[in-house]
Amino acid sequence: MQIPASTLRALKRLLGPKAVHTDEVSLALNGYDCSPSRHRPDAVLTISDPNQLAPLLQLLSKEKIPFIARAAGTNHAGSCAAVRGGVVLNLNPLCTLHHIDTAHGLAQADPCLVTGDLQQALVPLGFFYAPDPASERVSTLGGNLAQNASGARCLKYGNTADNTLQAVFLTPNGREFILRHEDPGPDLLGLIAGSEGTLGIIKNMQVKIQPVAPHICTFLVTFPSIEDSVQAVTDLVASGLIPRCVEAMDQLTTRTVENFTHAGYPDAPAVLILELDGLETQMKKDIQVLQKICQKNHTLSFTQAQTEQEREKIWQGRRAAYAAMAALAPNVAVGDGTVPRSELPKTLKKVRQIIEQNDVTASLLFHAGDGNFHPQIIFNGTIPEQVRKVQKTVHEILKACVDSGGTISGEHGIGVEKRAVMAYQYSRQTLSLFQKIKNAFDPQHLANPEKIIPMGFENRAANTLASDPAVTKLADEIKQRYAANKPSAISGAATQLTEKKQDLSTRTLQKITDIDTTNYTATVQAGARATDVLKALRAKKVFACLPPEYKGTIGGLVATKAAPQFISQLTGVEAILSNGDIVRYGGKIMKNAAGYNLCRLFAGSWGALGIITQITFKIYAAQQPQPTLHLEKTVPPANDLFRALKQEIDPQGLFLSPAFKEGK
Repeated sequence: MQIPASTLRALKRLLGPKAVHTDEVSLALNGYDCSPSRHRPDAVLTISDPNQLAPLLQLLSKEKIPFIARAAGTNHAGSCAAVRGGVVLNLNPLCTLHHIDTAHGLAQADPCLVTGDLQQALVPLGFFYAPDPASERVSTLGGNLAQNASGARCLKYGNTADNTLQAVFLTPNGREFILRHEDPGPDLLGLIAGSEGTLGIIKNMQVKIQPVAPHICTFLVTFPSIEDSVQAVTDLVASGLIPRCVEAMDQLTTRTVENFTHAGYPDAPAVLILELDGLETQMKKDIQVLQKICQKNHTLSFTQAQTEQEREKIWQGRRAAYAAMAALAPNVAVGDGTVPRSELPKTLKKVRQIIEQNDVTASLLFHAGDGNFHPQIIFNGTIPEQVRKVQKTVHEILKACVDSGGTISGEHGIGVEKRAVMAYQYSRQTLSLFQKIKNAFDPQHLANPEKIIPMGFENRAANTLASDPAVTKLADEIKQRYAANKPSAISGAATQLTEKKQDLSTRTLQKITDIDTTNYTATVQAGARATDVLKALRAKKVFACLPPEYKGTIGGLVATKAAPQFISQLTGVEAILSNGDIVRYGGKIMKNAAGYNLCRLFAGSWGALGIITQITFKIYAAQQPQPTLHLEKTVPPANDLFRALKQEIDPQGLFLSPAFKEGK
């Protein structure tokens, strides 16, 4: 698009003449990220003061100019590509670490503080920030949240969303909101995590910091096959031992890394980097368990780092895996599929077949504890045939992940590179809901447009999977009410409603569908009482972060956000919208960065946006801390973002909710 001269003058008045760049070098340098995508913006705007953001967005909104928030540009999905032209907002100058509060376990920073710089600032204080993507030396806090990129410690300490306490967030029209997980209404902070800048801009962040464990032990363990290494990880989780990190690499990766960094990696078919942390007495027991499990799975060697230098050398090799492959060819395409842990060996076998059939060279490394793997395919982007082969390979690998019950992104996002495959993973109904979420935040479609949601998905989206007959019956009833424009009052066991008026209930949905002690997930219908779920878990000798004193249903616990800590445990959700559409997100996967997080959307929505029919959540082999229960007698009114979501998702106000008077 052509930016009018009058608009460029207005931008220079607002930001300063040196902050508005239209020269070819600036446009070229901001026309790509770490993906093959290349799209030239019309201008690059450098933001030096966070207070410039709101008036800037207001101006861009008035002039209907698309914008792309850009930090380090390290993502691999084309999320920074200016598909519709417009302006790239260079946020890199917004990199101040404002303060560290060890007493309250938080740090406050601008969005473009480099993740590794925060880590270094915390070292002298004996604290650390849990998310540690391999790109932490260049990637930023805000960029990590926008992609929900988490790294090796995610298995034990949670993802970036879980470790973000607060975000000052600007909608595309320049309105400012402070978002926290515990706020009334949907978990909007969890919703913007992984949204890739398509819903707005992060202006400021508060992140969780933690004391470093007294003892950290790092091990380099080799196995005769990838399958043996993955089984060792599964056995570890089943034992109740949750490592600090579990990273796996195939032989091509370790050989390439060793030539590049001389990290001391042995030459073996599969290598695990395992890291434990904790108190010394417990660590001795954990190491014994770890050794026995590795031996059981045919370990070839088991080496412990003896010094901090040796430990850092091991991790230096893992962090250099991308750079090592990049040294072999002009371009590297990085995949990012996630599957249930039990499906990892079978999926990796299929991935190897795809790589061989397409005659490409690729290494495999993965977060073994999360089922999240990263094929790294080298090629020459100037040779069209190689580009086509790589694109075909990546898409086939992603489809294999979906076929295994997984997702096409665990932490790198969708951007433009994987947008088309979203129609393979999600149904028309779910993709339509993603579109409505986008519309609610960004009705003009100016914020990083044409990302995530596939074009023309209505005619080519995946078929809706069959639901439980009781869910289908409820959906049919809702469709009839929708056609008759008849409102519905919704409840589960009605334990948290002051007004007992109800004519739609999830009481018929009481099944405990699955307790999976391989993937350590439980799937239950929304009408199941929490006490019954806990009883079923105890019978299987597993545990969950559920409040034992809660007497209502699982659906009610999520819909009211009565136990906010439990929301971070959700990995999947099924719900019915007011028009009768059944939508699904996630499942038995520990990571999902494909699309907007519907678990966080429905959590705290009080039935205003949809009827939760089923959830999947994490379970554990060992007792977990019990979350705090917050039962409010009055429901706080909805904020403007919640109202915008309600208007898009249920425009007729057919789902009555205590969060909205008369459904309006």
